[in-house]
Amino acid sequence: MKMIAFAVPILEGKLEDWTNMILNNMLGDNKKATDESRENAGVHERSYLQKMPKGHVCILTWEGADPLTFWLDLMNVALPEFTDHLADLHGRGIFNEENPEKMLAELVYDSGDGKSDTEGTDQKKSLIAIALPILPGKIEIWRTKILEKMLGENKEDTDAIRFAARVRERSYLQEMPEGHMVILTFEGINPEAGYLQVIRNSPPEFAEATMEIHGLDVNAPQPPLPKLVYNSHE
Repeated sequence: MKMIAFAVPILEGKLEDWTNMILNNMLGDNKKATDESRENAGVHERSYLQKMPKGHVCILTWEGADPLTFWLDLMNVALPEFTDHLADLHGRGIFNEENPEKMLAELVYDSGDGKSDTEGTDQKKSLIAIALPILPGKIEIWRTKILEKMLGENKEDTDAIRFAARVRERSYLQEMPEGHMVILTFEGINPEAGYLQVIRNSPPEFAEATMEIHGLDVNAPQPPLPKLVYNSHE
């Protein structure tokens, strides 16, 4: 299955409006129709809400045989009709009406399908998603210190750490109006534990780079994970 991801900021002071206008609409009277539209398109949608230093961010993932077609169809309806409402909640710069595909995050790393973590069991997998802003001026350092090493000299060890943690990691890079955002997804029987194990077993230089690039101290207690607020399969 393919998966696409998109992070959309919720402007400061707009969380209640977003909850009432978007989330409650999806979870209330329209829940059945919303779920059915995803099922008919062959996609599994999950939405996560993450608190940020300023405001919040909603992380959306769509998984299926052809999630891009669903996304483009959704944007063809949403952007012309609801652009002003969405801009009031998220900021106008996040949306690209001329080329909605460019709004999506780019898949830059995939640790593999991780089939062995459920082989021989009937245990259900779940997914977590995390958004990590890249600090201003640090995008090239992120490419050289993290991405290129994950894809190059450290690829085998990077994949092995995820395999040992029984998770499949997919990492995305999204260009935002004010910089770049990394979206991390971890899928497995217990992705929360797997994520923490990945952090613990990463090389020391990873911790240094994460602090420099994201301002995140991986050796300190981690902030609460984003909350799954919508799941089209539940």
